[in-house]
Amino acid sequence: MKIKVGIAHTNRVIEIDSQDAEGIRSRIEEAFAGSQPMVWLQDSDGTRIGIPRDKLAFVEFESDEEPSGVGFAAGS
Repeated sequence: MKIKVGIAHTNRVIEIDSQDAEGIRSRIEEAFAGSQPMVWLQDSDGTRIGIPRDKLAFVEFESDEEPSGVGFAAGS
């Protein structure tokens, strides 16, 4: 599954390929609920990506079956 993460105040979008979309969604929600300063994500190659929580603009999950993604945006 392809996951796109938008970075606030930039044109930057980080693309992550992962089979653990539910785990990534949970880590993002935990970061906001627990006031963690960083959201750490890992792609299918094992690369870890840290994004400051306050810079997270949106997250879009796109599966092979559903090419139009479903995402959410974080308020600032």
